[in-house]
Amino acid sequence: MGVINVNNVSKMYKLYKNSTERFKEAINPFHKEYGKPFYALDDVSFEINKGEMVGIIGANGSGKSTILKIITGVVQATTGSVEIDGRIAALLELGAGFDMEYTGIENIYMNGAVLGFTRAEMDKKVKDILEFADIGEFAYQPVKTYSSGMFVRLAFAAQIFSDPDILVIDEALSVGDIRFQQKCYRAMDTLMKDKTVIIVTHDTAAVTRFCKRVIWLNKGKKVYDGDVVEGLSLFQEYLINQAIDNQDDVQQFIDKSRSIKVLDDKLSVSKIPDITGITKPKGNGDAIITRAGIINEKGNVVNVLEPYKTVSFVFAVEYKKLVERPILGMEIFDRLGNVIFSTNTEMIGVQLPEAEGMVRYDFSIDIPPLNDGEYTISPGLANGFQDSHVQLCWIDDAITFRVPQREYDIPGFFYLDKGKIEAHKIEDNR
Repeated sequence: MGVINVNNVSKMYKLYKNSTERFKEAINPFHKEYGKPFYALDDVSFEINKGEMVGIIGANGSGKSTILKIITGVVQATTGSVEIDGRIAALLELGAGFDMEYTGIENIYMNGAVLGFTRAEMDKKVKDILEFADIGEFAYQPVKTYSSGMFVRLAFAAQIFSDPDILVIDEALSVGDIRFQQKCYRAMDTLMKDKTVIIVTHDTAAVTRFCKRVIWLNKGKKVYDGDVVEGLSLFQEYLINQAIDNQDDVQQFIDKSRSIKVLDDKLSVSKIPDITGITKPKGNGDAIITRAGIINEKGNVVNVLEPYKTVSFVFAVEYKKLVERPILGMEIFDRLGNVIFSTNTEMIGVQLPEAEGMVRYDFSIDIPPLNDGEYTISPGLANGFQDSHVQLCWIDDAITFRVPQREYDIPGFFYLDKGKIEAHKIEDNR
């Protein structure tokens, strides 16, 4: 039995063409229905155990916020049930749970009372809450005078220092600045250790970092519940296919005079690894990346890379039809699925020429100073522009490589040279 048990939950709303239909249904003596049923959630079930950090993902309108509101008791389910074992604190959309006419201090005490704390218990927490929120004298002003960033700072501090068994966060942290977001994540690492956290966010890096499990909702239904890396990959594939369905043609003007030329010399790709069987390509299929590998300056295929060395990522592409404006790119991931860096031909100011048939691309870069470890590369090919394109092919983890251990590594993604430091006196310029 988990600390959160969602059992066959559905939430139905009625959609009316206008307010007149709503009124007519309310007064109709024969209970005639004018509204059309819409299911924000449709028979959703899952169980979350103590200590789990779970991400809930999905496109807009998928039911993410609705399920959180039902879990926290803000909204009642139409059918089904939710069982909660423990004290739950929620950070939903701005304004939920706070009285806009009350001051920050008054809202802190009110929030504590709702969670079951006595006045004396809240007296001990107020200092920590205000110190974390860092809103200064605004703590004594009505929250209706706060900026959105100040509001979320106070709301997050009030919730996390209430020592909840379960913390629910719905996109709210995206309002704060980068320093406050990092502060919140560190707080979750410490204050919510061994407790249960549910995060709804569009920031896949945050999901990858905090969560070992992800639940994907789509149009009110649960379509995936499991490993984060696999879940995010499936969700990405879905978004790519949606983009293909919604945008079949490139609408912007194509200036072919800016593109690079296709060289006449024909290079073999026989030594470049065949990747057609590694994973199912995503995209509309107008082109397929058939081979991918890394070659060093001597022309040898390698899978151990030294930082600062120049290598070429070689991709063999089979075009099924003429593509007027290809964009070639790639993302590099660490072993946990975090994006280390990404690049594409548009970002480096290169416009590829129109292409058809078989084409080899050699994408040369200097390896950044990565820490030792194993990495994967996911290449992609699109048609169009950086901000308006159709995905032709994307292959997850097509290439793997390793960066060897050096004398020492610094925690994080990138290796740093020892460097040097100097100390100087400061001129007295008072």
